[in-house]
Amino acid sequence: MDRANTGLNERLKKTKAIAELGQGMDAGSLNEYSHQISLYLLLKVFKREINNNEQRSRSDLLQLTVEILKEMRLEINMEEIERLVDGVLYSGDPKQQSYFHVKIYDETAGDFKDFKYRYLIPDREASNWQEGGSTVYRLSEISQEIIFITREILQEFGFDLEQFYTLQLIKNGNFKEAKGSVSNLIARVRNLIKKEKDWREDILRNPGLIFSAYKERRRRTEAEVREQFKEEKKVFSDIFVWRDRLDTFENADQKEGELLFEELERARSLHDYLAELTVSNLSLELQLRRENPDIFWQTSRLSFKKDFWQNTVLKSGLPQIDDLEKMLNPLFSPEQDFIFPLDWAWSEQQLYSYLEESEGEIATLEIESAPEREIDWGLVVELWQHVFTELFKKGEFKLSALNKLSPEQKEKWLSQQLNLELFMMFIITDIKLKIVEEYPGLDERLLLFNKLVKVEPELAELEGRKISARLTGSSKKVNLLDQFIISPYKIYLEED
Repeated sequence: MDRANTGLNERLKKTKAIAELGQGMDAGSLNEYSHQISLYLLLKVFKREINNNEQRSRSDLLQLTVEILKEMRLEINMEEIERLVDGVLYSGDPKQQSYFHVKIYDETAGDFKDFKYRYLIPDREASNWQEGGSTVYRLSEISQEIIFITREILQEFGFDLEQFYTLQLIKNGNFKEAKGSVSNLIARVRNLIKKEKDWREDILRNPGLIFSAYKERRRRTEAEVREQFKEEKKVFSDIFVWRDRLDTFENADQKEGELLFEELERARSLHDYLAELTVSNLSLELQLRRENPDIFWQTSRLSFKKDFWQNTVLKSGLPQIDDLEKMLNPLFSPEQDFIFPLDWAWSEQQLYSYLEESEGEIATLEIESAPEREIDWGLVVELWQHVFTELFKKGEFKLSALNKLSPEQKEKWLSQQLNLELFMMFIITDIKLKIVEEYPGLDERLLLFNKLVKVEPELAELEGRKISARLTGSSKKVNLLDQFIISPYKIYLEED
């Protein structure tokens, strides 16, 4: 018969480590939030660890904590931040570098025993002590367990965290539990695919949703979706390396492992489809923004307080006091004005579907197409010639260079809406340069490249090269006369 205390010691180790996280330190005004900040710090360190980002030194931990406080809108005091970070690294005086120490009940011994642990430990491989490098930290086993305990409710990492967990299970030969984790991967990626499909349908029906949902989707776009998918594909590659080692396991485990990798193949193909769908949606959003600018520009800024009350009534007054009642009465009247019923409008739309064929053919209405916008390709080519020359000679072009232009040159860039759209297209999606015949619907980046080659033949050597984009380390945004403001991206040629 199972005893209630079976495994109690191991459970207590985890719950005690969670309870003690961020406690017992004097972080001043941050004491009330020290537990939350400390857990968030572990999550950020773990994110860098699984992505092989070695920026995990003590100074990096301090910077991460500053970012956390900014996000939480808490006051930043470097002395308090240092005490908090040291309180996560060590117990007591940081100079002693002591372990955390608690007494945990051991059900097998029937007594309390010492339990020593740390949340962050030195990463020997990444530290490069022999070359005088500073200590780089990684999560201890107990901290990883804290992360895994909450992995089902973690939205911060989601897919890549589940990938990492699956990899650890496979390394340990735990194929049965890994199969359950792969099922979670498949469920998550299917859910993400469904969301992307729904989003595509929604914005095709109503492009205005792009504007209203921009803030919610902005983080995903700014984080460079394509780079995220590239990292996730790399983790899949790391997982499949272990497929070649199935021969080292016993027959039963080999069979279990083969079934596991079949499921992983499904997860990987679904993930590739998700990546293709997501990038396609980003391109569609850009296209809809370009083709429907009126949706985003014609936002009403009229307000009763400012436009009617402050700018009219208080400023100019009213001809008669009765006019005030007429203006306010509709706002507070218990009687609603007549609203045209929706079902009436709907019935009007359905009339044509009931016409008999004998009544004759319905005359076809000719709808005049929208006038094509005028593009000064001569000016566009002139401005972009410098950009592509930089790409050809240096392999990259930083958008921050636009900040150094004269006001007259900035005016030229702003004079053609296409210039700004091209920058956004280069930033959002990669493109391989090709020399092709011009045709309606040709990607305007390729159209630009073909026109540039005619003016500057040596640029033809760029054919076949892929152009990508990523953020630079600069904190200063690109600003063209306050009319075009964007993060400091750079576009560059990928290595062959």
